[in-house]
Amino acid sequence: MQHLRQSDTAVEYEPTSAEHRPVPTSFLSEFIAALLNTKPNPDVILPRTRPTFNEHIRYLARLWTVGIVLMTAATWGMVRLQIFDRPGTAILAYLLIIIVLSLMDSFVTSALFSLIAVGCLNYFFMVPLYSFEITSTQDAVALVAFVVTSFAITTLVRRARRFGEAQHAQAHLLDLTPDAILVVDVNRVITYWNRGAERLFGWTREEALGKTVHLLLKTVYPAPLQEIVETANRDGRWEGELVQMTRDGAEVVVSSKWTVRRDTRGNLIGTLQSNTDITARKRAEEALLKSQAAYLSEAQRLSHTGSFGWNVTTGELTWSAESFRIFGFDSEAKPTLELVFQRVHPDDRILVRTQLERAATHEEPLDFEHRLLMPNGSVKTLHVVARPSLEERGHPKLVGAVMDVTSHKVAYSALEQSEQRYRLLFKFMPISLWRVDAGAACEMLDELRAAGVTDFPAYLDAHPEWIMKAMHAFKTEEVNDACVRLLGAKDAQDLLGPITPFWQPKYLRRLLESRFRNESFFEEKMQFVTLDGRLIDVLFTAVRTGFGFSISGLVDLTELVKAQETLERLQIEFAHAARVSTLGELTASIAHELNQPLGAIATNCSAGLRWLNRPQPDLDEVRTLIQRSLSDARRAADIIARVREMAARRAPARVLVSPHAIILEALQFLRHEVEWRGVTVSHSFLPAAPHVLADRTLLHQVIVNLAVNAMQAMAQVGAAERRITVRTASLDGASLCCSVEDSGPGIEPDHQPRLFESFFTTKEGGMGMGLSICRSIIEAHGGRIEADNGSIHGGARFSFTLPAANGTLQ
Repeated sequence: MQHLRQSDTAVEYEPTSAEHRPVPTSFLSEFIAALLNTKPNPDVILPRTRPTFNEHIRYLARLWTVGIVLMTAATWGMVRLQIFDRPGTAILAYLLIIIVLSLMDSFVTSALFSLIAVGCLNYFFMVPLYSFEITSTQDAVALVAFVVTSFAITTLVRRARRFGEAQHAQAHLLDLTPDAILVVDVNRVITYWNRGAERLFGWTREEALGKTVHLLLKTVYPAPLQEIVETANRDGRWEGELVQMTRDGAEVVVSSKWTVRRDTRGNLIGTLQSNTDITARKRAEEALLKSQAAYLSEAQRLSHTGSFGWNVTTGELTWSAESFRIFGFDSEAKPTLELVFQRVHPDDRILVRTQLERAATHEEPLDFEHRLLMPNGSVKTLHVVARPSLEERGHPKLVGAVMDVTSHKVAYSALEQSEQRYRLLFKFMPISLWRVDAGAACEMLDELRAAGVTDFPAYLDAHPEWIMKAMHAFKTEEVNDACVRLLGAKDAQDLLGPITPFWQPKYLRRLLESRFRNESFFEEKMQFVTLDGRLIDVLFTAVRTGFGFSISGLVDLTELVKAQETLERLQIEFAHAARVSTLGELTASIAHELNQPLGAIATNCSAGLRWLNRPQPDLDEVRTLIQRSLSDARRAADIIARVREMAARRAPARVLVSPHAIILEALQFLRHEVEWRGVTVSHSFLPAAPHVLADRTLLHQVIVNLAVNAMQAMAQVGAAERRITVRTASLDGASLCCSVEDSGPGIEPDHQPRLFESFFTTKEGGMGMGLSICRSIIEAHGGRIEADNGSIHGGARFSFTLPAANGTLQ
């Protein structure tokens, strides 16, 4: 096998065997191939597909037929010309035929026709003619010489043919590659130029051959040409990027690979160059580098970070654009150490000089901060970092960055001041403050969410022990002095750790529910047990910071709670006094109402005695009278019970009550007063009104007070038609409104702002406590009361609202 190598790629040519078809390489061979019904193809790439046996036999038959025809024609022509005395002519003719046949087929065909030619020479051109007998030693030697010569010529022709085929295949392969392949001799003159070179550079092969390569292509080398050639000759190869010019004047960048060619003696005969067009890639790289440089410059500008390089040996400095901006110099200025020290703060010059000398002497990295004093008097703080490296020539160099951290310094200083203020406020605030680490508790809540828990209150009902587990997860990290005093501790250390000594599970549950809902703020009134055993009322406020801890505040409400309890007692006393006063005003009415059942009882008893004193007592009649007496007695007892309920002094007890039932009971209580004053009372109730959470007696008192005030107002002016209407309505679906409207004179504009003030009255001899107590009762129930002249009867209207117990009207 013969090998032809170029650059990095080995182009191998394998000669065809006897069974392979040869490639015609001459005009004569092409003519013979036409006779054989074959067409030469210059683009055939070796090796070819092996022909079948039948195809090979048919080819040999045609080839041998042509050979026989040629041999016959040559022999017949020479016999006709009677050149018997010149056998050399016949030998030459036969050798030519054998050469032609050797170009078309293998050694077998050449050998066969060589033997046929020997027979023809002996038979037709050697004495005796027309006989195969050899009588002369000279003839025998001539025939042997002919055979040897024909075999030698056949071998040489086959080798030349195969060498030509190899060159043809090699050239074809090189033409197929998209790279520009060219071969130059020792004088850099082009000796080979493939189609890829034609496509890339624009010159045809004929135009390029014989030209000096670097003159034709105007090549720009990365180093002196002689230096590159010496490197290639020494190493046998060279690789690099070249800038070359095409025929139309366009510049192309190629990745060039050179492989040195030597002969068998090792003498340099030329160089094979493989050039790959990387122009598009280089342009993309340049665009990317420009883009990266722009991004880097913008990033440095945004981050106030400049880069620099310092050649320690030469003292040369290189700065980025941001470095010039940081130091306040024009970009045209040449950066030097003297220029740097012009800006270094006088108090930091020794520090900077020491750091630079140490880095230059010991090749140590830099990492320090110093200040700059700018021409306008402002001060900048720089953070300098650098590391040592080596240039290509081995010179030590520092590569680093300067960061303008002035704003960071200012921000850090402000942060320190803020932290100091926070510490002072936290420590000396008169309100009790503590910081609690809630990280572990938050992780427990996250685990529940991950486990699919959505109804957290229901989960706590099913797992009450979880609350105590969570209570141990909260850790007190810091408390202030006010908290130490409030919780009865000796010092802050007594309060650090778990919160279990102070908290009650019912309060912690509501805090956990708030955290489960991811609420950032929680506030509730609760009771704490202090370390010295006191039970204190506090307002607990917690703010979640989002950093795993919370800041909590405790406001001591103990005295406030006591004051509120005292106020509630006073309000109860006032309400009781008002009820008793109302009862006093209704004494005559109550007595009259009570006399009715008592008188009926007396009458029924007298009648019963008379029926019993008869000779034949009528027991059925007596039984009826007794039943009537019992009914009247119950009615009297109900009247007394209502009076006692109004007059009783007791603590309020809120229960679910029907406002309609309360209104009807109050109107029933005032029935005799209403009849005595000649007032017509009507009511308009909202269908299916909800219950409210209220104290039955207090709400009863409000209705009675408002109705009595309405009757008294109508009596003062002697209204011809006295009407009171009590109605209920819904304003927003979550509350109930009750209004008492009358046909009296209405409310004087000057009196309206003061109606609900304590001790303000428009009645002669009045105490001025009724409406004030009504307002206190309604507000204590979470409602509000107001008055206006919007009655449908033309008088005053008093309205109050109460929240529905279930939040919505049913």
